[in-house]
Amino acid sequence: MGKNRAIKNKNKNRNNEKVNREAVALFFALAALLSAYAFVVPYKSGIIGRAFHSVMFGIFGASAYILPFIFLWQFILHIKQSLELKGRLDFIWSFLCMICASVFFEAVHFMFKTNISGGWLGGNLYPFLKELLDAWLGLTLITALTLILFAKILRLSVIRFFHSFFVNLRDDIKKSKTKIEDSNKSGEPFIQQSFADDVFARETGPNIVNRFDEEEKKRKEPSKEIREKQESIDSKAFNYTLPSMILLKEDDTSNFAANKNELLKRAEYLKTILADFDINAEVKDIIPGPVVTRYDLVLAPGIRIQTVSNIIDNISLAMRTASIRIVPIPEKAVVGIEVPNPVSVIVGLRGILESVSFEKSKSLLTLALGKTTDGAGYVANLASMPHLLIAGATGSGKSVGIHTIILSILYKARPDEVKFMLIDPKRVEMPIYRDIPHLYNPCTTAVNADIITNPREAAAALKKLVLVMEERYTKFANVMVRNIEDYNNKMAERGGEKEFYIVVIIDELADLMLVVQKEIEDSIQRLAQMARAVGIHLILATQRPSVNVITGIIKANFPARLSFQTTSKVDSRVILDMLGAESLMGKGDMLFLPPGEARPVRLQGAFVSLKEAEKIISFISNQNFPRLYEAVSVEVEGKGSFDADKENKDLIPALKLISERRRISQDLLKANFGGSARATNILSILEIEGFISKPEGTNKWQINFDKISKYLEVNNV
Repeated sequence: MGKNRAIKNKNKNRNNEKVNREAVALFFALAALLSAYAFVVPYKSGIIGRAFHSVMFGIFGASAYILPFIFLWQFILHIKQSLELKGRLDFIWSFLCMICASVFFEAVHFMFKTNISGGWLGGNLYPFLKELLDAWLGLTLITALTLILFAKILRLSVIRFFHSFFVNLRDDIKKSKTKIEDSNKSGEPFIQQSFADDVFARETGPNIVNRFDEEEKKRKEPSKEIREKQESIDSKAFNYTLPSMILLKEDDTSNFAANKNELLKRAEYLKTILADFDINAEVKDIIPGPVVTRYDLVLAPGIRIQTVSNIIDNISLAMRTASIRIVPIPEKAVVGIEVPNPVSVIVGLRGILESVSFEKSKSLLTLALGKTTDGAGYVANLASMPHLLIAGATGSGKSVGIHTIILSILYKARPDEVKFMLIDPKRVEMPIYRDIPHLYNPCTTAVNADIITNPREAAAALKKLVLVMEERYTKFANVMVRNIEDYNNKMAERGGEKEFYIVVIIDELADLMLVVQKEIEDSIQRLAQMARAVGIHLILATQRPSVNVITGIIKANFPARLSFQTTSKVDSRVILDMLGAESLMGKGDMLFLPPGEARPVRLQGAFVSLKEAEKIISFISNQNFPRLYEAVSVEVEGKGSFDADKENKDLIPALKLISERRRISQDLLKANFGGSARATNILSILEIEGFISKPEGTNKWQINFDKISKYLEVNNV
């Protein structure tokens, strides 16, 4: 009882201190205004104002003009000390806006002889403004102040508005210059698009294309003239602009402030819970974060960490939280208990991208993973990992985490510096990146590069990527360098072509392993073992971290692991080789195990909405960066490891057979073509070309008869 009364008295004293600070701040604000008014227009300040003016100027002379500024500075100092003024500041901005509007109307009434006046307040304050700044300058200032305060009330950023306007204007000028240069080179007349049409195209163009021309966009088969024009552009000399931070929403955690009283109260409650189980502990430190707060406890001598771990469910129940996590911290000789906050704050990607660690990172493969439990931005370098394994249950934030990884690199690298090979068997998350010039597929030309969704096409692309790796090793050996960094430095000295990094992202590894496990596992193993030196890095993600998907061979070559919430302790052991992931909260809560570290770091992943991602992609695609990369000189066996001549030889007879029988099966193909292997290859060809498909969850082939008929008609069969 005595302790609770002391806490209440302490809180009461603090509240009184805040009220006193606010009252003193308002007093100094009033003093600054009245003293300035008496000094500038003493004839309208009454008997007291004129007396104050005479006394001050009689004692201090002209230096008396400094007094209002001293009062104003004291007002700023006192108002900054108040921590709970946000609601009151909205009222203050509204009140000041009304005052400025009153002076504005009085100025208009005086200068233009209108019927609208500013009332008593405007009539007394306008002479002060007129004497201080002159009529026209005073009108300009009061107009600007009124607009700024009005924008403040509506939560509008004037600085951001003008910055966005000038950035767009600069981009439009650059685009106009580029179009004029292109028209001069080609000899074609240049028709300048209006600013409004250009803005409309920039904001809605990709959506309109996706809506009305989706099939043609997927094929990505440009005309010969367009292809020749793109190939004539030097991508190295292209004036590419990295995305601006204004495309992302501001981070809510920048305004995060922990309630100290609440933290102390929860710490005492946690200590009481442990004491109920005969565990004596003292709270040494409290580390609040936007989502989780860590309480560092010093256990009494003789108490084991396992004793605390055994009652983790009881602690979670008593603290009224979904789950807590206990982690030993050897460097501080304490046990950390991570407890979710009653109200969490969303971590935005912009806050991490604007952090000092991200801005100072020189690596093109810098990843903005999230924020630590104490609210600090956490970035990692993919080049030093060198590959990353990601796992997490459905709804844990895995897909959003992949988006933040891709966008982090897009904020660092040009399209000719980093390429993405995106494999998405689910066909849900990756299609929004179809328009970026960073796409790469070793099986196709640059202008035809697209998201890979077919498992057999993915297997063929990974196999071709192995040959790309071997070709790069040969190229590096010829100039006697060990890795891509040394090669690019030497090419910079000689003026030669640099090599770009290739980041392979597989969104659902389990789907690939289900169809073509042998080919996928062999290619991943070779790339994981050797590809780091030539600038090829892998990011594998799955929601089923079982031993059948994440095999021992794959785990051995992926020292960096990132685990979101898992459904069981077994899955946590598979991905992290330890428990802990099953106790996470979901929605971006993750454990990141850096290479060479014994203990993972708990992070809250950054959230980026689909709308924000689309803005960034639209900004990049509207720059029309040439989609170019050198063709790979080495070749791989067809699409999916079967012979190309046999593919052409068997395809048309198989299509004729399907048209006649109106069905398809391996037994039917085996009976007509002979051999199980040949029948399997024909099925693979038909699936890759899109003539047949097998929806997920069924074991029955669906036949695209229209496409078959059109193909046979084109080939005059």
